[in-house]
Amino acid sequence: MPGRTGATMAMKWNFETEYIQSCNCDYGCPCNFTGYPDKGHCEAFVGYKIRNGKFGDTKLDGVKFALAFWWPKAIHEGGGTARLYVDPSATDAQTHAIEEIASGKHGGAVWEIFLKTFAKALPTKRAKIDWKYGDYVASFKVDGVGEVQSDYIENPVSGEKFVGEIVLPTGINWRRSVVSRIKKLVIHDADFQFEHKNTAGFTTVIKFTEKGPA
Repeated sequence: MPGRTGATMAMKWNFETEYIQSCNCDYGCPCNFTGYPDKGHCEAFVGYKIRNGKFGDTKLDGVKFALAFWWPKAIHEGGGTARLYVDPSATDAQTHAIEEIASGKHGGAVWEIFLKTFAKALPTKRAKIDWKYGDYVASFKVDGVGEVQSDYIENPVSGEKFVGEIVLPTGINWRRSVVSRIKKLVIHDADFQFEHKNTAGFTTVIKFTEKGPA
C-alpha cells in the first residue's frame, strides 16, 4: 500500500462495491458516532468486491481487495499501520488503480482522511480472496492472512435475530449500512496479529467517487 508522496494530479474515478467491515469494538462501534474505541485502540479488517467502476480508463469490475488496519488509540490520534491485499485475478493496471485510490491522492473522503492517520503503510500483498456477500451474513478470506465472518446479532434472551441499520448522512466511509455481528475476525500477518469474536460488523453496498460515498 503506497504511502504519502509529493503532489500528483488527481484522477477521476468511481465504483460501486460490496463491503464487509469488521473491528474489535462492541456492536455498532462508537467510532461511527465521533466516539472513541471501547477497547482503547482499533483493530480492523475490511473487504471489498467491486461490482462496477473505473479509475481513469482502467475498468475495475470484479476486483476484490481487503485492508487491514491497526491504531494504538483512536483513529484520529494517528500512529496507525495499514496494508492492502489484492486478489491475483486483478490485472497489474487494476492493482495499480486500487493502490492509487488507497493512497488517498485522488480524494474519496475516507481514503484521503485515513492516510493522514498512518505512521506505517506496508507493501501491497497479492493473495487469493474468497468472497461471500449478503445482508448480515457475509464473509471474506484472504489466503494465508486471515478471515472475517459476519452474521446476525442475536438477542441473548430469546435468540431472535436483530435487524437494524445505521444511517450517516455525512459519513466519510458509507452513508447507510446494516449492523451485524462479526462472529470471527482473525488476521496473522506482519504487524497484524489479532483474533476477535462477536464484535462490531457492517455489510453494505457503497457507491464511491473521488468526492466520497454517495
